[in-house]
Amino acid sequence: MPVEPNYFQQYQHADIDELADVIGELLQNPITVEDADHKLIAYSSHGESTDEARWSTIMGRRVPEKVLTRLWKDGVFQELLTQDDPVHIPAKDEIGLGKRVAIAIRRGSDVLGYIWAQEVNRPITREDDEILRQAARVAVSRLIQRQGKRKAEEQRRKEFLWELLLGNHSSEAVIRQKADSLQMQLPTSYLICIIEAAGARLDQYLYPLLMRDKLLWVVDGSQIILLIGLSDTKKDKSDVLIRKVEQFLSDSLGKLEAHVTEGCQVIAGYGRDYKSYTDIVKSYREALHALKIKKLFPQENEGIHGYHELGIYRYLLQLKQWEEEQGYQNERLEKLRQYDRENQTTLLTTLETFLDAAGKVNKTAERLHIHINTLSYRLRRIEEIMRVDLDNMNQRAALYLELKIAKLDGEQ
Repeated sequence: MPVEPNYFQQYQHADIDELADVIGELLQNPITVEDADHKLIAYSSHGESTDEARWSTIMGRRVPEKVLTRLWKDGVFQELLTQDDPVHIPAKDEIGLGKRVAIAIRRGSDVLGYIWAQEVNRPITREDDEILRQAARVAVSRLIQRQGKRKAEEQRRKEFLWELLLGNHSSEAVIRQKADSLQMQLPTSYLICIIEAAGARLDQYLYPLLMRDKLLWVVDGSQIILLIGLSDTKKDKSDVLIRKVEQFLSDSLGKLEAHVTEGCQVIAGYGRDYKSYTDIVKSYREALHALKIKKLFPQENEGIHGYHELGIYRYLLQLKQWEEEQGYQNERLEKLRQYDRENQTTLLTTLETFLDAAGKVNKTAERLHIHINTLSYRLRRIEEIMRVDLDNMNQRAALYLELKIAKLDGEQ
C-alpha cells in the first residue's frame, strides 16, 4: 500500500492565513477556515471564482444565517460533527452555495472549527480528501489558543446563566449590562426547558441540535438546562416559542433514548415564557415542577412537557401539603380501600379508571377489559360503599384529586 505524502511538512510553522493559501494551492480551489461558531478565521485568494455564500462569509466575517440553517436542515453539520473524513456537499443554488467539500478540525471529541473548499476550478476527488485530512490535523494547534479563549468566555456565560436561574440578580438593567459585557444576545422572550436522562452525556449527544438552535445551556448532573427564546419583538410570539421548544424536544428525545442505559427514563419539562430576565427563576422552577410531576405520573402526563399543560397535576403537590397541615383524610376513599382489601376486589382501580376516562363508560370498560354490564355493577357498588353520587361533578372532581394525591404517598 503506497504511503501518502506529507503535504504540509514544510509548512509546520505557517500561520493560519498561510495555511489557507497552501490548502488552496494544493486543491486549486478557494478555501475558508472558520471557528466552531462559524466565524471566519482565514481565507485563501480566490481570483474571480467565488460564489455568493463565500463572498457573504468574507464580507460579514461569519457564515450567513440562511446557509447555516440549510446545512443543518440537510444534515451536513451532523455529518461533520460525527465523522473524521471530509464531507462532499452538492450545490445549493437557491442559497448561493456552490459545490463544497468540508472537514471538521477537531481535538479528540471537541470541534475547534472547519475547513471549507469551494469546488469551482476543478473537481475535488476522493484522493484529494487526504489533503484535507492532513490540513485539519495541522490546523489544530492554530485553533487551540483561539479555542482556549472561547472556552473561557463560554464558561463565564454558563456561570452567568446559573446566576440567573438561582435568582442572584434582581435588576433587569444590571442583567442586560452583564449580558452585553459577555457579548450575549438575550432573546426578547424565553423559557427554561430541562431534559433529564441518567447515564447519558446530554451535551455531547445533543451538541448538533444545541449548535443548530444557538442555545445557551448548563449541565447539572443528569439534567441539561436550556434557555430557549425568540428575538422577534414585533408581536406576541408565545405560540411560536412553544412550537420551537416542542420541535427541539421532538428532535432530541428520540436521539437520547438510543443512548441511555436500558431501563432509564428520558423526560423533559419546560416552564412558561417570560420577557423580563428577573423572572427566569420562575420559568426554571416551573420546568422542575413539570419534570417532577412527569416522574410521579408518567402515564397520565405522557406526551405533555409544558408546565402550562399540566392541568390539575400542577396543584397536587401543594394540595398534598395543605391536607397534611390540616390532618385531613378522605374517609370515603379509605372505606373503598378497606373493602378491596377484605374482598380481594379492585373497585378503587375501577373508580380511578372511570374518572381518568372522564366518566365515559365505554372507554372505561375497554381499558379495564370488562363488559359494560360488569362496569355498571361495579360503579353502583362504589356509590353504595362510599355513599357518593358519581353523576355529581363536585364529588367526582374531589375524588379525582384525592385519588391522585394518594398516589404521591404510594397508598394505591
